[in-house]
Amino acid sequence: MRKAVNAFAKYRDDPVGFARDVLGITVWDAMERIMLAVRDHRKVAVRSGHKISKSTTAAVIALWRCLCIEGSRTVVSAPTGRQVKIIIWKELTKRHREAGLPGKVFVDPGTGFRYLDSEVFGFSTDEPEQMAGVSGADLLFIIDEASGVEESIFEAIEGNMAGGASILLISNPTQLVGTFYDAFTSKRHLWHTIHISSESTPNVLSRKIIIPGLATCEWVNEKKLEWGEDSPLFQVRVRGNFPTQAQNTVIGLGQIEAARARYDAEEGDLTGAFDLGVDVGHFGDDPSVLQPVLRARQRALPPVEYAKQDNVEVAGHVMDLVQHLRGQLVYPVSAGTVRVKVDNTGNGTGVTDHLRHSDRAKALGIEVFGIMVGGGATSEGYTNLRSQLWFASRDWLKEGGQLPPNGKQEGEAVAVRYSFDTQGRQKVEKKEEIKKRLGRSSNHWDALALAIYTAPRRKPVQEQRGEHGWSGWTG
Repeated sequence: MRKAVNAFAKYRDDPVGFARDVLGITVWDAMERIMLAVRDHRKVAVRSGHKISKSTTAAVIALWRCLCIEGSRTVVSAPTGRQVKIIIWKELTKRHREAGLPGKVFVDPGTGFRYLDSEVFGFSTDEPEQMAGVSGADLLFIIDEASGVEESIFEAIEGNMAGGASILLISNPTQLVGTFYDAFTSKRHLWHTIHISSESTPNVLSRKIIIPGLATCEWVNEKKLEWGEDSPLFQVRVRGNFPTQAQNTVIGLGQIEAARARYDAEEGDLTGAFDLGVDVGHFGDDPSVLQPVLRARQRALPPVEYAKQDNVEVAGHVMDLVQHLRGQLVYPVSAGTVRVKVDNTGNGTGVTDHLRHSDRAKALGIEVFGIMVGGGATSEGYTNLRSQLWFASRDWLKEGGQLPPNGKQEGEAVAVRYSFDTQGRQKVEKKEEIKKRLGRSSNHWDALALAIYTAPRRKPVQEQRGEHGWSGWTG
């Protein structure tokens, strides 16, 4: 029986030509460097910023190997099944379809794609047993977002590496430990390494759109304003540098990245009780931020912000959001209250008072807590409640908190610093200091810290006429 002729064999040593001629892709410098590195080296590690065509490059390499190199096996992987299916596999399927290539790419990455005696398939890196079970004479592992992959995965792959397999790691450099970090530091001599900044794309260098989808000048400048050029977020997500976290920051970038990954990995219907943190803008340009959090699932939902609103308007937005979320999350009034926690410093007092005296708020089952964030801490070791709330939010992240995509919130989290007073208590810097450095206040993270705070319930105290009028409720 005659062996089938491989129509793509001429591109066996030419992945760049395959991408251009067969897939019709405009290949830019960074893509070419990665493709040629995979062709010429067994161990390749790429650290980069966002929007530099990481997923496209991974998909192109997988298709090139499957179609052009007979007997090859390629595994594409990422930290979660969602990342594999929705990002990498979706890109591979799209390129296969648009180029009119032979064979069928199955919807399930685990079923894969085959051409003659070659194949490519995918599964998440939280399945180490599958990684360990893969074998082949010409085997390549492509690991996307490799900086966030557990070391057990690399241990599972190690046996295949001893047998001659190859590996490509691509990632934003978020972690300062692990195999990906080692590839650029202590074990750099064992790897072919590549560094790509989002500022190096043709779109940025030419100041116009050359290749749609790549980083642009507008995007880079937006992130400079949103995060600050010296922020760990900008260094990691734009410049592709490992973070140099200051020792006195409350929250580390790794904690933010992990919380974002948990949010993206969560599947299923979102229902149930929720709390709402409200940080009322104290400065002319700062918005009021409303931050809902699902109680049981420790999941922050996308925050809502309103600029230049008076207290009555902010209170109205709170009630509108509660009404909307009760319906969306299937949490009727009969199921329980919604705990709304308002920073009672400055303008917040007016919002709290309006909600407490609103018939609509009562009908919506809103339980209002006025929190004196600038007041005394309820736990030892902090100079004030604001400092306590920030460190509590860090604990919330450590315990599995989930964060939605929100650049402002993330930028604030990793920027805020703390110090110790003469009594050894931790003190988070003031909003005014943050605003000088960031160009805005930390309202987004402050609202989250309020939402997850377990506020003491209001207690009636004995009414008595004092020097400054009636004493009323505490809490």
